[in-house]
Amino acid sequence: MSPPIVLAGGGTWGYSVDGDEVRRQLGDLKQVGVKQIDTAAVYPFSHPHRSETIIGESGFGSQGYLIDTKVMWFDGGNKTLTKNLIPKSVEESLARLRIDKINILYAIGPDHVTPLEEQAAAFDQVYRQGKFAKLGVCNFSPEMLRDFVNICEEKGYVKPSVYQGQYNLICRTYETTLFPFLRKHGISFAAYSPLAQGVLTGKLTFASNPDQDLKGTRFDTAKDNMYGVGARRWYDHPSFHSAMRKIKGWCDDAGMDTTDAAMRWIMNHSILDGDKGDGVIIGPRNKTQCDKYIDGIKGGPLPAELVEKLNSVWPEVAEDAANILVY
Repeated sequence: MSPPIVLAGGGTWGYSVDGDEVRRQLGDLKQVGVKQIDTAAVYPFSHPHRSETIIGESGFGSQGYLIDTKVMWFDGGNKTLTKNLIPKSVEESLARLRIDKINILYAIGPDHVTPLEEQAAAFDQVYRQGKFAKLGVCNFSPEMLRDFVNICEEKGYVKPSVYQGQYNLICRTYETTLFPFLRKHGISFAAYSPLAQGVLTGKLTFASNPDQDLKGTRFDTAKDNMYGVGARRWYDHPSFHSAMRKIKGWCDDAGMDTTDAAMRWIMNHSILDGDKGDGVIIGPRNKTQCDKYIDGIKGGPLPAELVEKLNSVWPEVAEDAANILVY
């Protein structure tokens, strides 16, 4: 078992992170082995296509980076994964990214309207045209993933080999509901939100006046900030705040901050296994955040006593955490 690989996440590129900052960050992230970029046609959500455009204009594809992207998403995802829209989205992404082949092409989320067989057939058609190397899915329920894989096996279609989902110290539902299936079928896991949408930094829990103190941050609930709206809906609950207060106390006693502890936990003490292709997607917005991620990634294992304490909060938040994963 080895630490998961680290991927650069482009979710806010073109919104709170401009092209110059993206290029600077990727230069810094070379020291932790980042060679893979995760984006989507809809990123950033408030200004679709900008993330892919920055990647293309920066020439990352010709610099040796593996580029992963996701089929265009709209109207809550339904009627997105159709036989007509999947090929169209792929061609448009390839043009913006300025590459000939996508590394991992993801379904960005479940489409509850389009029949799964149509979805699987459409992905297979594009795969056989050589447009992408691996198929991935994001945020599918375990039941939907099983049905999708069964269809692919029955029809001889390309099967998903990567699952992308939210996973961190206080969001661990997938360990029991999904990972047994992933391991059985050789599907790797790409974890986004290793800091729980920033909650594990402590900013949300310890804000004395949230509406004022969090303005302009990830937790700002302004209409154009879907990230803030989502983070508050998922994590702004008493159970998570109680857990965060405990985590901060333990980290203070150990002489480290909570960001460092959360990253060292997911890199060294979680269910993720680099030998099985698992990865962690990070999305710093500035140099300070980038440096914090790097420190956590390079920090190594935590003291055993602290790991035991950190793991003890999971039963307290498990019920609320399960609701985060419903799409």
